[in-house]
Order: sequence, then C-alpha cells, then structure tokens
Amino acid sequence: MERIIGELQGKKAGPLLIFIGGLHGNEAYGIKALDNVFKKLKRQEAEFCGRAIAIRGNIEALKRSSRYIDFDLNRIWDKHHFNTIDKLNVVEYNELKELMEIMDAELNTVEYTQAFLLDLHTTSAPTIPFIVTQYDNHNQLFINRLNVPFITGLSGYLDGTVLSWFCRKGHCGLAFEAGQHHSRTSIIKHEAFVMLSMFHTGFYTGLHQSELNWLQNILDDELIPKHQHYSLVERYHIDADEDFKMAEGFTNFQRIYKGEVLATNKYGEILSDMDGNIFMPLYQDQGDDGFFIIEPVDR
Repeated sequence: MERIIGELQGKKAGPLLIFIGGLHGNEAYGIKALDNVFKKLKRQEAEFCGRAIAIRGNIEALKRSSRYIDFDLNRIWDKHHFNTIDKLNVVEYNELKELMEIMDAELNTVEYTQAFLLDLHTTSAPTIPFIVTQYDNHNQLFINRLNVPFITGLSGYLDGTVLSWFCRKGHCGLAFEAGQHHSRTSIIKHEAFVMLSMFHTGFYTGLHQSELNWLQNILDDELIPKHQHYSLVERYHIDADEDFKMAEGFTNFQRIYKGEVLATNKYGEILSDMDGNIFMPLYQDQGDDGFFIIEPVDR
C-alpha cells in the first residue's frame, strides 16, 4: 500500500493543497474519493494553478480496517509525543514520521501562494457533512466559501490533531467529515468537497456555475442545522475499564437537554449537565472520546 494516492501539478503559481485520507484506519472512503478525483482530473488533462497531493494516513491500521494500532494517529501531533517519538516502538509514531516528512518537504520545497491541509474523515454516528477547524484569518474566507457547518474551540478538548499542528505553522488546516463510515454516500460527499476545495482555493477553476451548484447540492442536506458555526464546550473522556456505552439513536448536531441520558457505564447512567447539541457520539469499539457537546456561536 503506497503512501501517495495522487499528485497534480499546475503550470501556473497557486496554492499548495495537501489532502489526507485514512488517518484512521476504519475510515477508508476518503482515500477512495481522493483516488477517484485525482485520476479523473488527470484523464481530463485539466489545467491547475499550484500543486495538490493526496496521501494515505495510517497505512498499518488501514490494512486491518482498525481505527489505530497503538495510539490514535490524530491525537499525537504535539510536543509530548514528539519528545518520545524515537524512544518507543509505536506503530503510529512511524506513520507520523513518514507523514510529517512528506508534508514538511512539500511546505519547504514547493513554491505556493497559500498552503491548505484537508483531512478527510467519516463518523460512527449518522451525520450531515461538517468541518472541524480553527476559525482564524487563515481559514475564515475559505470556510465561508464552502458553506458547510463548522466546529471550532478544539483547544483543550481535542488536542494533538494534525490540523492543529498544521495551523501552528501558520497555514490553513481543517478536517472534513462526510458521513458515516460505511455509507457509500460518504464517498460522493468527499468527492464533492475535494472538488469544491480545489475550486475555492483557486487551484482548479474549470468548473461552470451549474457544476458548482450541483456539487454544493451534494453537500446540502435536509437536516442542515439552523446555525452554521458551533463551538465545543464539553468532552466526555472515557476512562479505562469503565464499560462506556453510548445510548442508541443519537445523530450529530441533535439537540440534547440537561439531565438527558447520553450513555451508561458500570457506575450507571451518564447524564448531560447542560442543554446543547450532541457531537460525534461514539458508536465504535476504539476511541476514548465518548461524545462532545457543542453550542451555536452567534455571528
């Protein structure tokens, strides 16, 4: 299994787009979408401004269709893990070093007007498409153009992500969640997001308005929330051996209320201590984020 999914090089100056699929090994549909889009554009001999590269994330976990082997690869991009990366024999440390080497090489050797990291994911719970990012000057204009619900406020709740590492370098980084892990619709929504990202960054402008409308309609959903911008306000961390089980039936952005039963463990029921919206409820075996609570941000 090769690390590089595809590369597209323009003849004119423009942005650098780095796409990642499969940072979690049970989320392979982003890879399929990237492969489809990059091959399609190569066949068309399309014209580009800048450079785009698509890379596989956790190759060893992808081989096993497992979220991770030793550590969650999207939680170790911080100083704590960087300080131990050469001291421990950890599968994800080797994956991280290879990914970082590729991305640093792109950032340090390629000429570009602006650099973007676009990290493709799917979720264990039903969801509409959404973005997780840092809402700052580097990201704001691009995110608003995509017109997809987005979540901010990660710091202190969701640390050690590759997008946080990329943003600390002064670039635009975001994670895009297309839908559920095993829904074929997630591939279609990933493809639409990749094409729209290429267009709105100025990398590929060969789309007519009718094509843009069609791609945006793919991302639109009848369950789109009333608000566009949300912030993380609470995270439930799963302790070892607590026998956490998420209550059935929750979907992303679903309204929840103080005192509502969200999950259970060996001690009893886990109740929400506030009104809000449920975000990324855990319906898979691996992972220590039980759920998050988000709330709308006034704009």
